Amino acid sequence: MKKHSRYAEMGLKALKRAAAKVAEDARKNNYKIPIWKNGRIVHEIPQEDTAQKDSADA
Repeated sequence: MKKHSRYAEMGLKALKRAAAKVAEDARKNNYKIPIWKNGRIVHEIPQEDTAQKDSADA
C-alpha cells in the first residue's frame, strides 16, 4: 500500500525547491525572512544550508 500519492510527493519537492530559492535570494540580498525557531517566529537572514541534499531531488 502506498503511503503518499505521486502528486503529493511532486508537490513536496516543488515546495522544497521554492523554499531553497527564497532562502538563496534572501542570503544574496541580505533580506530577513520569517523562520520558526523555539516555538516562535523570528525574522533573520537565513544561513547557508550545509546539510547533504536528498539524492532524489538532484
